[in-house]
Amino acid sequence: MMMIRKYALSAAIVLVLWALWLAWLWQPERQVRLHTSHFLKKVERQNWTAVKEMMAADFTDRWEHNKASAIEDAQMVFSQFVFVTIENRTESCDVSAPAAAIAHTRVKISGNGGGVVQLVMSRVNSLQQPFTFTWRKVGSAPWNWELIRVDQPELNIDPGAGF
Repeated sequence: MMMIRKYALSAAIVLVLWALWLAWLWQPERQVRLHTSHFLKKVERQNWTAVKEMMAADFTDRWEHNKASAIEDAQMVFSQFVFVTIENRTESCDVSAPAAAIAHTRVKISGNGGGVVQLVMSRVNSLQQPFTFTWRKVGSAPWNWELIRVDQPELNIDPGAGF
């Protein structure tokens, strides 16, 4: 009987600690920061199926991309890399409502490849302002967020011309 109480108390402590960790992990700001980092990691790994799954059907950006054209242009650019690393640091995250958030994230690209690669790295790495990733909460699960917009005011890309 004493052993059961001992194990029950240990199990209860573990369950409480696990519940506290999940409550911390599932906070909207933390989820948006994680989603931004995971999105960029999927781009780095050129996992376009996973990238597509993280983007909203109504995704748009100021360069006149929709979801399909953004992925197509990103595939074209990142196919030029022999290897690539995308470092990111979210400086701030604004959760304006329970279902919307913007992550202000610095991005640095390093890698090796053809001439386009050097241009991409130079352009992205010289930006003074962070990228903004706008996320929308979907469903009731705390981890269900989708990317609806990406912006970077200094980055000029001719609409329809690819990256």
